[in-house]
Order: sequence, then C-alpha cells, then structure tokens
Amino acid sequence: MDWFQVAISIEQEGETFYRELSEQAGSEGLKQIFSMLADDELEHRKRFEAMQDNTFSVELDSKVMQEAKRVFKRFKTEHFSDEQKHLEVYRKALEVEQKSIDFYRDNLGTLDEGGAHRKALEQIIKEEQAHYRLIDTIVQMVERPESWVEHAEFGLRDEY
Repeated sequence: MDWFQVAISIEQEGETFYRELSEQAGSEGLKQIFSMLADDELEHRKRFEAMQDNTFSVELDSKVMQEAKRVFKRFKTEHFSDEQKHLEVYRKALEVEQKSIDFYRDNLGTLDEGGAHRKALEQIIKEEQAHYRLIDTIVQMVERPESWVEHAEFGLRDEY
C-alpha cells in the first residue's frame, strides 16, 4: 500500500470521527466546528485521491478557522457545562491530528522538492496544524470554562 492510500484512510477516519463528535457535542457552536472539521477532512481525502491520480490543484480553501473565530466570539461559559464528559474524546482528537501531521511530514521527503505534490502536502500539513490548534483551544475552554485562555489566534483575551 502506498502512502497515498494510508493518507486517504487517515482522512476518511478523521471525517467519520469529527462527524460523530458533531453529533455528540452539547453546544451548537461545537457541532458547527466539528462539522466543518469533518468537511475539511473530506476535502483532504479528495485531494489525496486526486494527487494519486495526478488530477489535482495545489490550492485548498478551508474556511474552518475563520468560522471558528466567529463561533468562539459567541461562546459563554455555560456552553461548556455539558462538554466535560467529552473531554477525553477531544484529547483523542488532538492525538489523531498530531499523528496525521507526523505521518505527512515523514512522507514529505518522498516527494520532489518544489513539486506540486509536495506543495499540496505542505498545505494539508498547515491545515492539519490549524485543526490541532483549534481543538487545543476547545480542550482549554472545556477544562477551564471559568477562566479559559484562548489561543491568541482567536483574538479574545482574559479580562483583567
């Protein structure tokens, strides 16, 4: 099995995982975020299939981070009261994202320097890293709903 097939499987599993998280999430905001993450994983799978067939373009157009910022601005502490029970699953999502990032980085060396396949994989790695940061922010929010510190990328700050 070539690494494209492994990548396709990783993305299929990621999509299924995030769709299940979307169904389990207690708040509409998290349902929306996990649904967007699932959509991104679907796009990544399609990208790997196209890369395998040499029928792809380099650019990806994920909107998950912009939408997550908008959703987070509406969050209130009470949105996380039911999310504690899902904390271990959210931590598992961090592990899943990190494993995919590591796998993709390990396979960068198999692609031609400066080639279209390499550029596309580098872009997917960046999106997976963004997914990791987003989920890490959710974990922080659930762990500390009264005093959570958001990732600076989301633009919200602690009150002094």
